[in-house]
Amino acid sequence: MVAEGLNILARIPERRLNVSEWLDEPNREEFEHAGLKCLIIRHPELGHLCGYLAVKRGHPCYGKFYDYLPYEDLFPVDVHGGLTFSQEGDGKEYPKGYWWLGFDCAHAYDIVPFMPSALSQHGSYKNFNYVRQEIKKLVAQVKTLDFIDWQFKWVWPLFLPVRIAHRRWSRYSPKNTS
Repeated sequence: MVAEGLNILARIPERRLNVSEWLDEPNREEFEHAGLKCLIIRHPELGHLCGYLAVKRGHPCYGKFYDYLPYEDLFPVDVHGGLTFSQEGDGKEYPKGYWWLGFDCAHAYDIVPFMPSALSQHGSYKNFNYVRQEIKKLVAQVKTLDFIDWQFKWVWPLFLPVRIAHRRWSRYSPKNTS
């Protein structure tokens, strides 16, 4: 099996695969970006990286399944491979008191370190820097969802009286009969 794995590795062009890249990276990193907790974890069996961010109770994404985030039709979340994870913090892998949203880097054309059949000359390994940038992109989008939610809760209701008055006023305006 090891010999087979080495044969597969030997067939991948050097520019596509740097084995030491994933061997030199840590398996976990926690950081904060724009006020949100962020986390990068290496998958224990397959070796690819996964990126996560945490939202607190009160955020519109808190408690929502990753496929059904609020305002998804207005502002779809765009992150590598799409969101594939949502869960409350368990206190072990993910700190408690937060709702965690995440994505993984084990999709088509992603090189997955411990899955030799998935190593292809057409893929690329998504390293820590790549995952960190994707998390930062996700943080910006989740912050925007929070802002949109604030707009719908506080700003739009202020316009309702104007819209209602306009609707009532237009009911009594003369209609064009031509």
